[in-house]
Amino acid sequence: MGGERGKEDDPIQGEMEGGQKHKPWQRYLEAKLGLRNYWYPVLFSHEIPEGQTRAEIILGERLFFKRIDGKVHCVEDRCVHRGVPFSVRPECYTPHTLTCWFHGFTFDWRDGKLVEILTEADSALRGKIGLKAYPTAERNQIVFVWIGDDAPVDLREDTQPRFWDEDLVTYPVVRRHIKCNWRVAAENGFDPAHIYGHRHWVGMQQSGRIRPFGTYPSRKDIIHVLEDEGKPKGIIKQDDINVYAREIDGQDVRVPGWPKDAPSVVRTEPRIDAVGCYLPCGLQVNNFPRLGKIHFEWYVPINENAHLYMILIAGHAHTEAERAAFVEEAKELSPLVWQEPGSQPEGFNNFDAFARKWSHHAYAKEDWWHRERLFKPDYIIMQWRMLVSRQARGIQTAGNWAPREDDE
Repeated sequence: MGGERGKEDDPIQGEMEGGQKHKPWQRYLEAKLGLRNYWYPVLFSHEIPEGQTRAEIILGERLFFKRIDGKVHCVEDRCVHRGVPFSVRPECYTPHTLTCWFHGFTFDWRDGKLVEILTEADSALRGKIGLKAYPTAERNQIVFVWIGDDAPVDLREDTQPRFWDEDLVTYPVVRRHIKCNWRVAAENGFDPAHIYGHRHWVGMQQSGRIRPFGTYPSRKDIIHVLEDEGKPKGIIKQDDINVYAREIDGQDVRVPGWPKDAPSVVRTEPRIDAVGCYLPCGLQVNNFPRLGKIHFEWYVPINENAHLYMILIAGHAHTEAERAAFVEEAKELSPLVWQEPGSQPEGFNNFDAFARKWSHHAYAKEDWWHRERLFKPDYIIMQWRMLVSRQARGIQTAGNWAPREDDE
């Protein structure tokens, strides 16, 4: 690679030109609001204590959550009577019921059914109408909600493989709204060349490791696509070309700390299962932010112009003492991953949020899905788009949910 072969001899470059011309990922282009019939993370467990309610927007649908007897329940945040949102003035006369503040229509949190109307005696509507109730699940300090029409699948199918490691312990880092479409965010998560933007990250300086400007695979079969039935569908980034230095107008430009006498391009064995992106919107990074740790993040669609960015640090512990030690270590590592915007030094993933925000406009308003010019490191992104187009159970559309002025 590296310009030494012609296009006709370069399988990756040839694939790109075909991909650019024919766009074999049409379903992906239609998935502005995300993928339907999937489990999505929506809250950290500590964010919804017993008896408390919380409203969220996921894939354009307005949801209302409450924890009752330890379990989180979810219904649509919209009364069947006049369509007002419950969450602007919640009323719960009993633990299991939700009453609309406008006319007293009262529903059961567990199944959404109408159980009473406080402004009408012996209403014939009781038990006959109700709210849409959303299945929920909870694991590793994350609350998941099923967005779809089909019966929910096993949660294992829609989460990263190592999320189910034995003796896994987790530490929530951040849950934040980012103004960027979820697809741009997901692609940024495993974009091989975007490590260029991370070259001054303080965590890398502390570790003493030197990372290249960018990486990419020398051949197509290095990319590992996972499509086994009943298992997580995803794509694993495995690269063997590492670029450490280039020349601009005779000026040598190299990665900080890369020796002058070292080669500018190094070929290595691909790392196995280092970074993977999985449907519907989750990333898994092994040995980050430190060896032995696992980094999980998600890009949950809120609407066409924003996503919910969630990050979790994970490790392994067999005893209470080990769990306590993990929590202390995770507290130490968390600022390396995320800092409140404006804080210094910048967290690793703050740069990603910054980059996504500034990528969004061109894709949302200037047709960049068709105008973008891709290069060799983007090969894995093309493969991701085609994987989603092949494997997505459904594409979310606006349907009967319209965005409100306050949705962002």
